[in-house]
Amino acid sequence: MCPIVYQISQPQLNSTASTSAKILESEDDIPSIRDILAAILDDKSLAIFVAISELSNEGADSHTIRIKLSLTHKEYYHRLGALVQSNLIIRKDHNKKYILTSLGKVVYSNLIFIQYALGNIWELRAIDIVRISDNRIYEDIDKIASGLTDILLPEERIKEILRR
Repeated sequence: MCPIVYQISQPQLNSTASTSAKILESEDDIPSIRDILAAILDDKSLAIFVAISELSNEGADSHTIRIKLSLTHKEYYHRLGALVQSNLIIRKDHNKKYILTSLGKVVYSNLIFIQYALGNIWELRAIDIVRISDNRIYEDIDKIASGLTDILLPEERIKEILRR
């Protein structure tokens, strides 16, 4: 009787459960910031990550991405492995499609935020120039910089960061 109870209480892992188990293996598998940045460091890795993020809900097919980015088999799978290892992407079901993990979505949204900031670099530089101005000329530089921030940058998240 004991072996039967044991078999019932220990369900066999299907592929979805084994994938979930791989995600939660141990604390040693938690990527560091360095691991995450290294995984998207070069242009090709970043292009793979962005391509997967753009198709994240339905999943991105490896063959399509590899052909679209003109990568060799080795180039593609080496970079894909680093993205999986750093927990930015995961394979979806049996169909060889990849999607962003929750961590991957956070990283991608911050990349978009950085891209927005770079698109407004001149506005950010103008605010910096005001902040380093001589306080003897303008009595309240911080107030002027804050007003300039409100005028030049519509993104609330950037305003919040600059007010710190």
